[in-house]
Amino acid sequence: MKFENTVYRLACTFALSLMSLTGLAHNEHPLGRQPIEWQGGQHILRTIALNFDFHGGDNFITYRPHGRVERRGDHDCLVGPYFLFDIDDRFAYDIDETVTLELLFDARVSEGFNLSYDHAVQPQAMTRKFSTGSSSRFVSHRVDLPRARFANRKYQHTDLAIGAPNSRFPPGDYQSGHMVALCGIKVLRNSRGRPPLASGRLHLEVTDADGQPATVRLGLYDADGKSPLADRSALPVQRFSETIREHALRFVPASWPSAGRYVYYINGQYGGAVEAGTYTLVINKGPEYRQVVREITVAANETSTVAVRLKRWRDLPAEGWYSGDDHVHIRRLDPAADSDILAYTQAEDVHLTNLLQMGNVSGWHFPQYAFGKAGHRYQGDYVILAGQESPRTSHRGHTIGLNGKRFHWPGQDYFLYDKTADAIHADGGLFGYAHVALDAFHVAWGLALDVPLGYIDFVEMLQMNTLNTGYLYDFLNMGFRLLPSAGSDYPYIHVAGTERIYAHIDGEFSVANWFKSWQERRSFVSNGPVIEFTVNGDSVANEFEVHRGERIRIRARAAVNPDYDELDKLELVALGQVIASSGKLDGDSITLEHEFEAATSMWLALRSYGASVGKAHTAPIYVYVNGDRRTHDRETVGPTASRYAALLRGLKDSRPTLDEEWERFNVEADVLRKWDDDKPDLDRRIERALEIYDVLIQESTGTIERL
Repeated sequence: MKFENTVYRLACTFALSLMSLTGLAHNEHPLGRQPIEWQGGQHILRTIALNFDFHGGDNFITYRPHGRVERRGDHDCLVGPYFLFDIDDRFAYDIDETVTLELLFDARVSEGFNLSYDHAVQPQAMTRKFSTGSSSRFVSHRVDLPRARFANRKYQHTDLAIGAPNSRFPPGDYQSGHMVALCGIKVLRNSRGRPPLASGRLHLEVTDADGQPATVRLGLYDADGKSPLADRSALPVQRFSETIREHALRFVPASWPSAGRYVYYINGQYGGAVEAGTYTLVINKGPEYRQVVREITVAANETSTVAVRLKRWRDLPAEGWYSGDDHVHIRRLDPAADSDILAYTQAEDVHLTNLLQMGNVSGWHFPQYAFGKAGHRYQGDYVILAGQESPRTSHRGHTIGLNGKRFHWPGQDYFLYDKTADAIHADGGLFGYAHVALDAFHVAWGLALDVPLGYIDFVEMLQMNTLNTGYLYDFLNMGFRLLPSAGSDYPYIHVAGTERIYAHIDGEFSVANWFKSWQERRSFVSNGPVIEFTVNGDSVANEFEVHRGERIRIRARAAVNPDYDELDKLELVALGQVIASSGKLDGDSITLEHEFEAATSMWLALRSYGASVGKAHTAPIYVYVNGDRRTHDRETVGPTASRYAALLRGLKDSRPTLDEEWERFNVEADVLRKWDDDKPDLDRRIERALEIYDVLIQESTGTIERL
């Protein structure tokens, strides 16, 4: 194994060198980081242009070229969609006070601005629009930032961000409000804050039910929700190209006891200096463990020792259910990175984490040192492994390849996604579409083309606490088979495991067994709830042969950790329609029993919704009546096929625009050229898919009989 790893590391190093020689963008920052030399800010140490920021609560995203410095009148102005600023720590660092900004804008370009900043309790964002009545070219705006912390917790260790009003996702009007011209910043401290309080030391020990040290997510909050800055004993975690110890959560369980959103990760123990006082301690380890909430007191000039033993809500691995996240981005250049990554994923209790090397038409980011078995790293029943998010364009969707043996980058044929799908399938892997839950990046075009041609195994239908059943149901109702999938998209959206897949394994946990079980056995996607069910008493099979008139008995139970949510309903779906529903809550669960007479072949699934944001959905099961294995919806297949055929004709008549490209900063030179090169071959694939839809339409009208 040591020799094999060495070979893979050498291969990875060679590949990275080759990318450098050919101009591929492996070494560019995935957010297009661009330092800018600008002297227009008082107490500004660094200015950075970036194409993404979720840190402000409301996300700022731009597809346009980066900002720049331009001379406007007597001012050197920052002109562009989005900028980050690092306040000089000698002027303000780890404060908690209202800071005032005096901003100067060129009104010929700026319609207003978005602003986000490092707040003491949780990330804050605001939007301001300028009055249209002013005749002055340069407009001054004064804004107060309550409880500014300025502890370098925004991206790239910055404190403050200013962007144009429409530089966000989904993108606004490309012709209006997408640029800002910032010509000056003054940062004013109105006070020097309160004097520091006396400190003590906190020593925390967290163990599992067996008394072994447990990796967990830690929150520590004063009465207002403010968290002390993390001690060096907190685990380092990669976020894009930087290492951080404080994480700003975008989602917390329903019972999270504080307004605070900053957390750390710890590996069994944590210790550090803390201001004396009373704190709320929160320990979280994913939806299968009870959340620990405890009030603790740290005395001045003393060490306060706190011991916590975790309790499980459910031991799902003991029941055969193992969680997986299909969508995490963390760079692994060599095996030395594995232990920290595994600690992070264990803290969120994700048993199988797919680390996706992320491609675009010009190269890739988040490189993995090894694919296949050489890249599998286990610690007990936790594992990390390499996958890929590529091909990936804003014009026909982002795709995911899982459990392949190498990174497949299609080069000049980038818009021909099927070539990558074939290569991953040849490896024994799975190929699917990302961000289906969010209906992002023209994913409808990609699905409309690649599903009927047989290239797609799964759709990422749960993400960002959004469950989108539309595409899955449409294709199942046309007779195509797909698996539901889920992923956090860390670090772009949520922490690892916020959305996950559960696969039921009969036997030993391993990568091979997990993927085999996901394809062949029961599975469900979830951001908290658990769904189990039987069909005619069977809790394992996904396919059932019955006779017409035979009774089908469904018994299902959904449950959720009460610290995460409370269930609202459990539904049984047949051919996309709810045929039974239960909302009767019994403790932390809902049960549903339904019996019906088999009349025609169909697919069935169960889905559950929480009172807050909890969602879960099972993979479909198939009921074949009298040997008929056609499980499409005879009533809707024609109109649905017509709708997707129309989508494909729209794709055929389309052409990418640079404004829509997520990573325009490094694909601008390639995307249109590669589209034009691939378009003739792409059109031939579109015609093949249209023929399939045409057959479905004719069958639905009785023009031809289904073979």
